[in-house]
Amino acid sequence: MAVKTVAIVVVIALAICWGRQGSQKTSVIAEGEWSEPVTDARGYALRGRLVLGEKIVAEDRREVVVYVELQDACDFVNNRGMQLFCDFGKTDFRPEYKGGLKCEMRDKNNRVLDSGGFAFSGAVPLSEWVRLPSDATIRMRATPFGIHRPGAMAISPGNNQLWVIEDDDPNEYLLSGSFTIEPEADPVPVDEVHVWRGTIELPAVKIVNRRK
Repeated sequence: MAVKTVAIVVVIALAICWGRQGSQKTSVIAEGEWSEPVTDARGYALRGRLVLGEKIVAEDRREVVVYVELQDACDFVNNRGMQLFCDFGKTDFRPEYKGGLKCEMRDKNNRVLDSGGFAFSGAVPLSEWVRLPSDATIRMRATPFGIHRPGAMAISPGNNQLWVIEDDDPNEYLLSGSFTIEPEADPVPVDEVHVWRGTIELPAVKIVNRRK
């Protein structure tokens, strides 16, 4: 009976621990500047920026999340909003395919750092149509779920890019990117919502690993 009681206590303790871990909020640790507005052929404008968040996973691990924020930058009231095809779950990584988010990391000397590939079988953000209302801002996750490394920041803006910054690394890094919305086909019309197309150059966000 005593063994069963101990087992039950252990299970309850683990459940509480997992519950606390799952309820940890993602806090913003870095924000890039807003890009210049990009206007399409019909005068609809959009701007964006990169945002980094951090969620504690364990004592020596935290999950760093790259977000893309998009904001209506039209100089007129657009009551029906814009339809945006956000290709975060893309699987086409050919150089000629420009859709979705593509980032690069530079060091303090402005040298481009190679990103490493990684094996991954977890969940990834979806590629989907998103409606952005007039005068609105939306934040969307680009990083696959569950990417983290012990004693380091693992930064993955997509499922084909990864940079790891160790906790004892005092250097500053710059993460920039481009986000292209170029759907192969229009969605089913919804009250004639405008389909926006174009590429937004996302200004660099400074990254410093402050966990030493």
